[in-house]
Amino acid sequence: MIAELQSLPGRICRLAASRLVQNVGALALVQAVGYFIPLLTLPYLTRVLGPEEWGRVVWMQVILSYFNILTDWGLSWSGTRKIATLRNDRTALSETFFAGWAVQWGLCAVALSILLGLAAFAPFFATFRPYALYGTGVIIAGVLFPVWLLSGLERMREVAIVQLMIRGGAVPLIFLLVRAPGDGAFAIAASALTGLIAGVAVLFWMWKNLHLDWHWPRWPHMRVEFLESGAIFFSRVWIVLYTSLVPTILGVIAGVSAVGHYVLADKIRGSVQSLLAPVSQALFPRMSYLFAHDRPAALRLLWNSGLLIVSISFATSLTLFLLAKPIILLVAGHAFLDAAAVLRWLSPLPLVIALSNIFGVQVMLPNKMTRAFNRILASAGALSLAVVVPWVLWRGAEGAAINTLLIECFVTGTMAIYLYHNRRTFHAN
Repeated sequence: MIAELQSLPGRICRLAASRLVQNVGALALVQAVGYFIPLLTLPYLTRVLGPEEWGRVVWMQVILSYFNILTDWGLSWSGTRKIATLRNDRTALSETFFAGWAVQWGLCAVALSILLGLAAFAPFFATFRPYALYGTGVIIAGVLFPVWLLSGLERMREVAIVQLMIRGGAVPLIFLLVRAPGDGAFAIAASALTGLIAGVAVLFWMWKNLHLDWHWPRWPHMRVEFLESGAIFFSRVWIVLYTSLVPTILGVIAGVSAVGHYVLADKIRGSVQSLLAPVSQALFPRMSYLFAHDRPAALRLLWNSGLLIVSISFATSLTLFLLAKPIILLVAGHAFLDAAAVLRWLSPLPLVIALSNIFGVQVMLPNKMTRAFNRILASAGALSLAVVVPWVLWRGAEGAAINTLLIECFVTGTMAIYLYHNRRTFHAN
């Protein structure tokens, strides 16, 4: 019996490591599929829709991303972190989840009201009304699928299956519905429909398989989740100021065609960079748990995973820089050739963002350095707002890309400096 008890910690560590590998593997499959799907749909959409209509589609996707950030309310980070620490307490887990989910549904109602109000009454939104109507489905689908719960429970296989349903199911719909230059809104409709179907399937699976106490949340619990996640939400807002807001400003100043070139290059960069997302997404709940219960193990995992992430990210950035023009010609054709210069400016981002993810998401958030995390991102957002317009006026889509690169470098560098100056506190926590 004593020998069995002594070997128990080792078995637990091996089980945790096995689960982490399974989670990374499941999400890697999703990202691989997510990488190849744009290779199927992007060339088709850009050629069928043309630069102008493609610009409208991606501009609307940017607008919808703002509402998805609102309905997420920081739960993808704070909720995941909290669920990871409460996974063995059914009562607390259920209270946390249903309170957070109720907050999301309340914010969903706010988001839908704003979007439909813009579609009905804002003159500049008149040409986007069909996009907005289909976009309501995208917003609802994001709340139907509580990724933060499954991530916190490290049920990445289930997350992977649902994401495969959404991404794979949208492909035939796009080819079926988008047939002419005026069919851009149907690309939004395809994402909405597959997302809603997958969300309903997730609810049924949760009811059958997760050991939750299904009940209406109480107001005090909702208030706690609203306030706790709100701190992280503002981190997401600051990120929007130097990421998603850039193409919006670009569209206002330079037109939807410039947005199309910028977002095309950014989508290619994001598709390649997303190949590493499984490691980051699976690491976050594991790092949150280990920093709370086994700090030496957390530091070992951070070092080993960090070496892998940085090495692959560097190779990715170098490839994008060297092959920018052939990639653009392959994906979108000669009509989008100007996007090659944009892609070269964005090519260092996989490496830069990988480092900021390690410093911020994998170290600062699990160690509850939320205030410093917010300050850094707020400073980056303010700096971006101060300089993005001159960059865009000077170089158009290239200027927007230069702005994005410089701000991401500022974020990464500032996080590194903060952790260096607080290294003693960090190791002592």
